[in-house]
Amino acid sequence: MKHLLKTVLPAAFLALGLGGNSQAYPVQTPDVYVVMFHADWCAPCKVVNPLLDEALNRLRDPRIEYLRIDISGGSGDYNANAVFDRGIVQQYNMWLGVTGFAAIIDGDTKQTLGCVNMNYDAESMAMHIRNLQGAAQQNAQTFDLTCPEPNNPI
Repeated sequence: MKHLLKTVLPAAFLALGLGGNSQAYPVQTPDVYVVMFHADWCAPCKVVNPLLDEALNRLRDPRIEYLRIDISGGSGDYNANAVFDRGIVQQYNMWLGVTGFAAIIDGDTKQTLGCVNMNYDAESMAMHIRNLQGAAQQNAQTFDLTCPEPNNPI
């Protein structure tokens, strides 16, 4: 065990930029995260997913990061790591179990800026995401009412 700690801990410190002469490389934070809350059994997801894919393809912007949270089963570890790594645990907890929409979250402040759902076509989704991205870049508040109500934990 001591040997394992001697090997793993220095590597972990180097990866975090905490060791010796390591050079830290900054990770580029996106302007916004587009987080799709999905489940295989979700009928609205079958409408939203292809429209959202088309919207993101129209935008083709590396400052927009797409993340799909799949609650169908078997994705728990991925979901937990993905939301923790991006600092969007609050939204995950708030909407866990609610599906069929995508939340647009400010990459810096982690505030939810708005959402898109099956009431949007691909062009409208792209415009809405671009407008919310602009708000994120300017650190502006949004008054978007498109997001669903939070889940009600038992």
